[in-house]
Amino acid sequence: CAALLCGGCAGSSSPQARSSATAASPAAAASAPTATNTDLERTPIKFEAPRTGDKYIYLTKQRQNHKLYVLRADAEKGRYFGEDSGQSTFVNPHVTFFQSDGKQLVADAPAGLVVEKAKTVQMSGGVHARSQDGVTLTSDSLRYDDATETVRAIGNVVMDSPQGSELRGSTLDWNMTTGEINVTGAR
Repeated sequence: CAALLCGGCAGSSSPQARSSATAASPAAAASAPTATNTDLERTPIKFEAPRTGDKYIYLTKQRQNHKLYVLRADAEKGRYFGEDSGQSTFVNPHVTFFQSDGKQLVADAPAGLVVEKAKTVQMSGGVHARSQDGVTLTSDSLRYDDATETVRAIGNVVMDSPQGSELRGSTLDWNMTTGEINVTGAR
């Protein structure tokens, strides 16, 4: 590509320079570097997308006809190297996770990261979440794993029910398919 671009700019060079550039030997042409699919897959595509007025950035993940989550954010920065190899960071992600029975868990945090290959959503900087039935959850970070449809809250986990009971622990795993919740380091 660079050779073509430079060749197109050769109009200001002398006729001798142009003729020597076009008279390259076949061996030299064969050894000239060319872009391959592998090179293109390693070349990252970078982008930034800020929120414009009241128009947020949205990312929806679903499997077949079941919505897994919808992420809304103020801004996104992404890097992609090819299919299933990208990752994006989000500012102020607001994520709605959907259980298979239709219930929802809505989580907010200052920062988020989506990694395509691992199929995960990570939220950090202090997470605040609320379920549809009034259960609140706070933690240092939260990670959603698409393969298991599990939300894992990590660090300083506090879960409060609408009835006034409180559960504290170091980690909490919430299976969005079965609704089962497991807490480790409970106190």
